[in-house]
Amino acid sequence: MIKQRISRLVIIILLLSSPIIFTQCSAFKSVSKVAGSINNISNMITNYDNMAKHYISVVNKAKTGNISAILEAADLLSNAVDYKKQIDSLLPSMSSSQKKQVSNIESAILAAAKSLIK
Repeated sequence: MIKQRISRLVIIILLLSSPIIFTQCSAFKSVSKVAGSINNISNMITNYDNMAKHYISVVNKAKTGNISAILEAADLLSNAVDYKKQIDSLLPSMSSSQKKQVSNIESAILAAAKSLIK
């Protein structure tokens, strides 16, 4: 009977202290840091994709001769190039699918830029 009470008490103490133990564990901190990094990279790729889509829509307007769209397209392309530099610094941390996404987005931006020149 006493042994059961002690066992229950030990289990309760372990359950109550487990969040403290896990948050102080270096392995948990490393996993949290990696998970945060992955989310950051995914968010940056999503932002880059949105920039590309906006740029492409502005390029399509610029093709019709819209002067303000031409100026905006030049500004957006400059912003996309700067943003790509930030993404490139994260390439070693990216998965192969993330790298492929970035490459596809970059290809779409380049194709749109080339179509504007023609």
